[in-house]
Amino acid sequence: MHFFFKAHRKVELYNVNSVTPGNQFTNLLNEPDSDSFAAQFKQYLVNKKVYEAFDSMNAKTDNVNQNKVFFSALTDILRNVFEDRELELEFVQESFEFYIRLGDGRSITFNELSEGFSAFISILMDLLLRVDIIRKSKGDFTFDPPGVVLIDEPETHFHIAMQYEVLPMLTNLFPNIQFIVATHSPAVISSIKNAVVFDISSQKEIAGWQAGSSYSELMVNHFGLENEFSPVADDILLKVNNAVQHNDKAGLVQILTENEKYLTPSLKFEIENQIIALESKRA
Repeated sequence: MHFFFKAHRKVELYNVNSVTPGNQFTNLLNEPDSDSFAAQFKQYLVNKKVYEAFDSMNAKTDNVNQNKVFFSALTDILRNVFEDRELELEFVQESFEFYIRLGDGRSITFNELSEGFSAFISILMDLLLRVDIIRKSKGDFTFDPPGVVLIDEPETHFHIAMQYEVLPMLTNLFPNIQFIVATHSPAVISSIKNAVVFDISSQKEIAGWQAGSSYSELMVNHFGLENEFSPVADDILLKVNNAVQHNDKAGLVQILTENEKYLTPSLKFEIENQIIALESKRA
């Protein structure tokens, strides 16, 4: 299996009105358009639910069990993505629709996901379909297909906490797939051990230290920023240093007064200490 996921990916799932032949998904495996393939995800789920019901009526217990395992695994994945252990995936047969029922009582469909969740779920949907189809074709539902998957900016639309979870989740779910990702996120490159990190700018490989680094250290040593502070903090620090060099207590007080709401507790404490130190010199 070889595939590429582009950076901007919000998949609109096709509406489902009936069951379709199972071989249509096998024929789509080699399609170059990932959005087209992943858009069939809801149709695939509907098919599995309907086939599960038929297999149950025909006493094909092995097939029923495999479908149940698939939906149980999908529910666990969604619980991890949403960080909600009470989440349930519900199928409403009258509308051929799947609802994600959250622990707080909210209910959403796959098409109603936010940009962040949709971006990540689109990758999961695609890979889950492909792996399940390959397993079915081999008649071995324990098989973990090997492959190479390229992902451009997996952090797209994600908050920082979830950026740390993307690669660990994918590598755990698909252990025989090699993931090659292009990223600008310190959270992504520090989220997993045994990863090879290659700096395209310097054309050099980083020898594993990124996994034990802080976010700010990566921003400076890998992404090339001058320091870990914001431009606003840099400007304040420059003014503080200038005032200290000129023994300008009034200037420090002015900096503290004008910028108080922008100061972290530690920076505010440092400025106050400098003011006290200048007062001691004059005493």
